[in-house]
Amino acid sequence: MNICLFMIETYWHGVRGGMQTYQKLLSEALIRRGHRLTVISTRHPEGKEHEMLNGLKLHYLRDTTFGSKRKGWRTACLRKYIELDRINNFDIIYSISVIIPKRLFEVAVEQRTSIILSSHGTGTMMLSSEIKQTISQRKGFKNLTKTVLLFIYYYFIRELSVRKYDAIITVSDEVAKSTLKWYFVDKNKVYTVYNGVETDIFRPDQKQRKHTREALAILNEEKVLLFFSLVTKQKGLHLLIKALPTILKNNKCVKLLIVGEGEYLDEARLLVKQSGLGNYAFFTGHIPRKEASHYINASDIFIMPTLRQEGLPFSLLEAMACQKPIIASRIGGIPSVIDDGVNGLLIPPGNIEELVDKLLLLIENGDFANKLANNARKKIIQKFSLEEMIERTIKVFEITKK
Repeated sequence: MNICLFMIETYWHGVRGGMQTYQKLLSEALIRRGHRLTVISTRHPEGKEHEMLNGLKLHYLRDTTFGSKRKGWRTACLRKYIELDRINNFDIIYSISVIIPKRLFEVAVEQRTSIILSSHGTGTMMLSSEIKQTISQRKGFKNLTKTVLLFIYYYFIRELSVRKYDAIITVSDEVAKSTLKWYFVDKNKVYTVYNGVETDIFRPDQKQRKHTREALAILNEEKVLLFFSLVTKQKGLHLLIKALPTILKNNKCVKLLIVGEGEYLDEARLLVKQSGLGNYAFFTGHIPRKEASHYINASDIFIMPTLRQEGLPFSLLEAMACQKPIIASRIGGIPSVIDDGVNGLLIPPGNIEELVDKLLLLIENGDFANKLANNARKKIIQKFSLEEMIERTIKVFEITKK
């Protein structure tokens, strides 16, 4: 098949979030299987307009703003698509999130080209997160008003267009439910294809564990709690930092390893300093994806205390693939992969007491932690491998192709 993929920010812009990782893995796998793939995206920060990477064609639109669906995106991406389609005669248009202009639907109908949406979350899920977080923290009500008004605008102007897509691929059961409930989509158009992990790369590895712990000066007897994510307030890192003093009262041989970067990083560093945790919490900043498994293997417990309605986070799946016991918020698509008490532990979002209880349970009960960890990897291999994701995605393409 010949596929044209639309995305606002790509992995090759230098953005390393979950959607960008998804796009990278999917793009490379499609090309390995002999499909042709062209990506259309916003302006590149370095001024690049196009490049070819191992068979993948990337076009960065000069007359747009990096990462923005406004300021020229609709006109520029439509013009570029029509130009490239004359040469490629695309079979599939694949849009990662709701970003393509209305006119492109008309063009696709005229040319009998299928348009498929990849949905990693919905506006209603995001709004629900904002409302719950504002109420729980009892602050930010002015910003919430602005968020609600923006949601109403985008819901009616842009998001209801999901009904025009020939198929919608959702990354979790929760995203599928939200799509059906709020966007009045024909249920036969919605396919749930879970994010998938490279289980040959993300796997238990004692050499990686030993080498990384030595590099970080972590002692054998120390338990390492791992937070590995984009560092924003909604990811809940502040909750984990606030939980750490209570953990240390019960066990001094605990370290918190914080991997990632983001807008909340400086504030998180300040919170660690103010809490007197400088000897127990360590920040690595951004690390290359090829080193991610090293840090996961160096840890003992993976924690995702997010307050956000996640689609299905790659870091969670990667930690499970590396056979780590998990503690994660019962929110968004996370319950799609975590069976509470079987392959991980779920906590109410924002509940520090529950987070502390579950952490102490795993720290003090090694057999139970190992049982969860073993079951976690089994679950990933059974349902969340990269191969499974690719095969199911291609199947949707084939079913939908006109």
